[in-house]
Amino acid sequence: MDIPIKNLVGNLIMFLPMGIYLPYFIKRINKVSIFSIAMIILLFVIEVIQIVIRRGSFDIDDFILNMLGALIGFGLSKMKFVQKLLKYNSGDSSFADKSL
Repeated sequence: MDIPIKNLVGNLIMFLPMGIYLPYFIKRINKVSIFSIAMIILLFVIEVIQIVIRRGSFDIDDFILNMLGALIGFGLSKMKFVQKLLKYNSGDSSFADKSL
């Protein structure tokens, strides 16, 4: 029972940072529809690479969980607290005078 839970949580958490940082670094990917299309393409490429190099299999469960994790991260990236943290960590001096 421990392995399926680790697999489920691991696949969700693995792409959560992608949902936060991809829109931050690539400004064009700031809408959920554009982000979803970019993630679908990226995840499809990753799954195909796994088949080609024979280091895994094309698993739709992984695809769905990775996509869900990325969408959760995208939702988190729209929260004001996360946006303030990203702005603070980018070295924006105007933010340094304000408190979180």
